[in-house]
Amino acid sequence: MSIGNTEMFENELKELFSCFKGILFSSLAPGEHARTFLSAEQSQFTRMSQGRIRQNGLVEDATVNVQFISASRSTTGVTRPFVLENKEGAFELVTSILADARRQTSGVPHDPYVSIPSQSLKSHVSHSGSIPSSAEIVDNLLSGLRKDDDLVGFYAGGKTISAFADSAGTEHWFSSDSFFVDYSLWLPNGRAVKSGYAGREWNQAAYLQTLDAARRNLQTLQRPVKVLAPGSYRVFLAPSATSELLHMFSWGALSEGGLQRNESPLCAVRRGEKSFSGRFNLRENYGLGFAPRFSVDGELAPEVFDIIKNGHFEQALCSARTAQEYGVTGNGSSSESLRTPEMGVGELAIDEALAALGTGLYLSDLHCFHSLIEAPDRNSFR
Repeated sequence: MSIGNTEMFENELKELFSCFKGILFSSLAPGEHARTFLSAEQSQFTRMSQGRIRQNGLVEDATVNVQFISASRSTTGVTRPFVLENKEGAFELVTSILADARRQTSGVPHDPYVSIPSQSLKSHVSHSGSIPSSAEIVDNLLSGLRKDDDLVGFYAGGKTISAFADSAGTEHWFSSDSFFVDYSLWLPNGRAVKSGYAGREWNQAAYLQTLDAARRNLQTLQRPVKVLAPGSYRVFLAPSATSELLHMFSWGALSEGGLQRNESPLCAVRRGEKSFSGRFNLRENYGLGFAPRFSVDGELAPEVFDIIKNGHFEQALCSARTAQEYGVTGNGSSSESLRTPEMGVGELAIDEALAALGTGLYLSDLHCFHSLIEAPDRNSFR
């Protein structure tokens, strides 16, 4: 790992967070409870357009969130920048947060399903990687480009840290090194091919392969437009397009609360009236190391659990609150949305897709679907 001094960054955060949470919990009055969640990163961000570096810099950032509970009332959370230099700074931050939290809590109604810290759990997980230095990544990103490549996109890589503690004694720490490159290759006529590369261990050859594949797809876009008549077509969804569809599962589809209230579009699948293809498997896999098992509420999820298996519904994402409200078993998903999904692999190699498809539609990405959500502007990268 070469981005700054990440070991020093993480160690300093540990000391400061330990000081902060100690002061926070010792400042609580009888009958008061608290949870605190730290989110931090030390990352490099590089923006590119027209095949050139336009912005390159290092970001160090940290925020802390405190959920305060008193008399069956709870705040949604008080968030502050976590910028501390000493114990005095931690004391001032705690004083400010508790003052706001007590004032907010006094105005909210009683909540019969509020979750009060009651367990003392501990975990410490660190996933290290091999990420190029700031100078190296610039060379790596540009060395594979050709003179006529109109590449627009960005790179982000470094260390992310999440930590949790509550007044019952639970303490969790998670850190991970990772990177991703998100880019598009453009044609003068305004058409583009979207691609990307992500992981924990940078492999220059693998990155160059994504560029070669994008160039091949770009050649296809140079052909005349063919208007499709309404009808039924065989469709192949490339990995990037499939990823966009998976994001929709987090729009309440897999929520236990949503299913209990009949708000999920998968209610019929849950009841067994319908099913997906028997080849479709979806699970949460925290062993991948891209997200902590603990949530902002301190709930600890199983390292791996099936959601859809062989096309059938196995279990929904269920928070402690939903479990208490409906008398079901929770699985540590406070947001009831996917955090580290893993879809089961198929048997078809990507380079054999067109031959297997025959006559039909090959969708490399869902650009229109994506643009309706985020409305990206190509010129914003320039």
